[in-house]
Amino acid sequence: MTQRKDGPFPYKRPVPDSHPLLTALARNPRPLIMMSVGLIGMLALVLFNTWGGEKSESTSPVPVATAPAVTPPPAPAPVVPNPASVTSPVPEAVAIDPTAVTPATPTIQPPQGVTAEIAGPELQPSVPAQATSGSGIATSPYIVLILDDIGNNAELGRRAVALPGAITYAVLPHTPHAASLAEQAHSLGKEVMLHAPMSNQAHFPLGPGALTDELSRGEFMQTLTDSIASIPHLQGVNNHMGSALTEQETQMSWVMEALREHDLYFVDSLTTPRSVAGRVAREQQIPTITRNVFLDNETTFENIDREFKRLLALAEKNGSAVGIGHPYIQTLEYLEQALPALAQKNIELVPVSHMLARQKTELNAEPKQEPGQTITPTGAW
Repeated sequence: MTQRKDGPFPYKRPVPDSHPLLTALARNPRPLIMMSVGLIGMLALVLFNTWGGEKSESTSPVPVATAPAVTPPPAPAPVVPNPASVTSPVPEAVAIDPTAVTPATPTIQPPQGVTAEIAGPELQPSVPAQATSGSGIATSPYIVLILDDIGNNAELGRRAVALPGAITYAVLPHTPHAASLAEQAHSLGKEVMLHAPMSNQAHFPLGPGALTDELSRGEFMQTLTDSIASIPHLQGVNNHMGSALTEQETQMSWVMEALREHDLYFVDSLTTPRSVAGRVAREQQIPTITRNVFLDNETTFENIDREFKRLLALAEKNGSAVGIGHPYIQTLEYLEQALPALAQKNIELVPVSHMLARQKTELNAEPKQEPGQTITPTGAW
C-alpha cells in the first residue's frame, strides 16, 4: 500500500475560513494594538486642546467697552413773542351758529389731569413786573375777556356762562336765548353787554337789530334802543362786525348819544384800522376801551393758545389788555383749562366796567398840568 505524501490519513479538503481578517488578527494582534494606541493618542490630543480653550475663555475674558450714557439736551424754554403795543384789526367773521363751526383739525383734547398747565406750549408760572398806576401805586397786570355772539345756541351759551372768572358776555339782540343767557350770567355775577350788529365791508348778513348807514337817524336810534331794551342787565355795548359802520363818524355819534341816555360804555372791537368809534366815544365822554387780541379767528388749538398767550404778554408789558373770543367748542375747551392757570401768572381777570373804573382812577391821579406843560392822558376815556 502506497503511503500518501500529505499524511498518514486519507486526504480531506480543508473547510474555508469565513472570517479571514479576524483569524489573521488573532494570529498576529500587533497591528490592531498599534492602531488602537494611535487612535487613543489622537483622541487625547483633541480633548486636551478643547479643555484648554474653554479654560482660557473662562479665566481671561475680553473686556467689552460700554458706550457712555448720552444725556439729552434740555428742552428750550418757550419763547413769548414780543407783541406790538397796538394790535392790528383782523378780518371780520360771519355771525353764525357756533355749532356749525367745525375746523378740519380734531376737537381739542387737553391731557388728562391738566389743571395748571395747558397742552402744547405751557403756561409757565412767572412773577411779572408790576404795573404802576398814575398815583404811583403798583398794581398787578389784568385782562378783560369778552365772549361775543351769545344768544343763538343755548347749550354752548350755558357752557360759556359757566366758565370760571369775571368774563364779560356780549349778547346778540333778538336771538332765541339772549334774555335767558343774560339772566343766567347776571345771576353768577358776570357782566353783560349788547353785541350790536353793524354793517360790514364784506356785506355779511347781520340778523335782527342791524345798524347800517342806510337807516335814517330816527330809524337808527329806534333800532338801537329796541336792541338795548331786549337784553336785561346791560352795562355796555360793543360792535358785531361793523367794519363799514365804525368808519362813519355820523353814525358813531348817534351810537354814543344812545349810550349816554342809557348810561352804557362802549367797547370798540376794532374790525377795521380806520375805526373812529373810540375817538368819537372819548369826544362824547363815553367810557370806552379797544380790543387788543382776537382769540379764535382760527379755531385751532395752536392758534387759540398762541393768541391767549399774546394777550397775557400784552398785559404783562402794558399793565392791561383786552381780548375777544366766541362760544366755539374749541375756544370753550381751551378756556376751561387756561383760566384757572391765570393765578400762577399773577394776572387778574376783570370785567369791562372794572377796567374802565381803574383807568378813570389813574386818569384822575395824573399830575395837574403846569403852565406850558403838555400832558398825554392815560386811560381810554
